Amino acid sequence: MKVVYRRMLLVGFYLASLVAVAIAAAFVGRNFTGMGPTPTRTAFAGRLPNTADGNRRRFQFFYATNRDVADAETFGARGSKLGTEISAGTFDVLITPGTPIKPWVWLDTDSIEWGGRESLPQAEMQTRLRTAVQASPNKSLLVIVWGFRDWFQSAALKTAYTAYVLDINTPVMLFDWPGNQGEGMSGYRASVEVATKSAPDLGRTLAQLSRETGAEKVWLMGSSLGCQTICDAFAWLETQPKLFEGLPKIDHVVLSAPDVCAGAFDDKFAGRIKALSQHLTAYVSSNDRALLMSHWLNGGRRLGRLAEITTPPEERSEAYQFEEADELLDLQAKGLKDLCIVDATPVNRTRNLHHFFTDSPEFFDDVYRQLLQPENYVSRRLHTVRPGDDRRYWILWND
Repeated sequence: MKVVYRRMLLVGFYLASLVAVAIAAAFVGRNFTGMGPTPTRTAFAGRLPNTADGNRRRFQFFYATNRDVADAETFGARGSKLGTEISAGTFDVLITPGTPIKPWVWLDTDSIEWGGRESLPQAEMQTRLRTAVQASPNKSLLVIVWGFRDWFQSAALKTAYTAYVLDINTPVMLFDWPGNQGEGMSGYRASVEVATKSAPDLGRTLAQLSRETGAEKVWLMGSSLGCQTICDAFAWLETQPKLFEGLPKIDHVVLSAPDVCAGAFDDKFAGRIKALSQHLTAYVSSNDRALLMSHWLNGGRRLGRLAEITTPPEERSEAYQFEEADELLDLQAKGLKDLCIVDATPVNRTRNLHHFFTDSPEFFDDVYRQLLQPENYVSRRLHTVRPGDDRRYWILWND
């Protein structure tokens, strides 16, 4: 019995030692290697202004849309008509505490529910926005632009979900454009055209927000085809220099999985970014689970955007974001120093390997830190890579 007891003690001691080593290694890795912990879902809760509504929380957001508001389906269904003016207002969304980060959760009424919309005259909306901006700790405003397929209410619910997960104490505005022009290649091509047509409206909206709200920090987030609207809006603003005259620059532009036309990130784009914004962060990813690093280091271009520029992202067969990233790296080497490129491939795990910007906890954690502390790379889950000359990018790791 003594021998058996001694063996049990030894086995127990050995297992306890392994657990202790694992805990110590995890602590050191997370706190002293620069990777940093990813906050749990509950760690985000509470900063975004809200009110109690039964067992849920009610959040209010702002919107500006260039959809045709005379069309009954614009707000009541899935209207996709492009209007001739910008309409504005607020919308409420009810969110259940503990709502998880997962695909399509913003359409799950058990977690997130539409709470109504109020149309407002531009002057009143600007007054309300200014009050909200001045009440925020950073005197800030977050503007979100979505991409292909979204109708008004889906874009609004996705905005609420994104704001809830980011949980920055700031007012949030949706710039909504009719990206739901149909399915497949024909619908996608039509949406690309509307994305470009919507650019002047986004440009006017950004200038008005900067002028009327007194925001010290305007953050602009775009994803997928919405990045095309942002790029074209910057091009349009370049032709309208008086609109931003005397106004502070946009503090941070965040492009996620940018789906932009070939040549969008050219030397002129670099000039526009310098003139209109303080910082630009682009999160890119291949869709074949192979790190973009391997393409950049080897200089391989397996697929040019010209080959599939009219194909929806989820139907493309190879690492289509390589060229977008490569063009941005070239601009970085030419002196665009406030450009940060993040390879999000390791956290791009769900759906069609395109929507890490809604489905990845690590992405939200990094955007939170990027907006509030853009120069601080300590305690972030990033690994730096230098592919040559003056270029540098980061890899966003998961567990």
